[in-house]
Amino acid sequence: MYDRGMRIYIPLAVTDLDADSISSRPVHAVTPQLREYFPDEDQEGLEMVATLAAADDSLRLMTIDSQNHRRIVAVAEIVDKNIDAPSQGKDVLATQRNLNEYVPWKKVEALLIDEPGAEELVVGALSGDEDAFLASGDIELMWYDVVERADVARMLRQ
Repeated sequence: MYDRGMRIYIPLAVTDLDADSISSRPVHAVTPQLREYFPDEDQEGLEMVATLAAADDSLRLMTIDSQNHRRIVAVAEIVDKNIDAPSQGKDVLATQRNLNEYVPWKKVEALLIDEPGAEELVVGALSGDEDAFLASGDIELMWYDVVERADVARMLRQ
């Protein structure tokens, strides 16, 4: 039997870039619920919604005294059997899924990272500034090939 693949958007902390693989955690994807919520949105727009939801979760992985204040999202293609829908609740987003196994870096297609200069806005969001949190959705996410992972980790630690 063939398992279908699904593109997922995985929130990361800078320390995740040093790991041998990405551990189980909540992730985001273009789900049937998201399509239902935005029936007139095209695939690219739906993927952006899932990406931004993962970027928000990346922000939640940071603290004020983190060594990095730029959000990080990994984009990976995995088989559907490796993710589950979370229990429904008022705080569960239409994009949310639970990754229930490790993702090897070879399955990651790209890393998306806040553009330089966004750190002050991220620190504001971390400090509880709701306007800064909302404005973080406008930060440009820069694309990096996964083979640049070690270089990206060094860059984010500077």
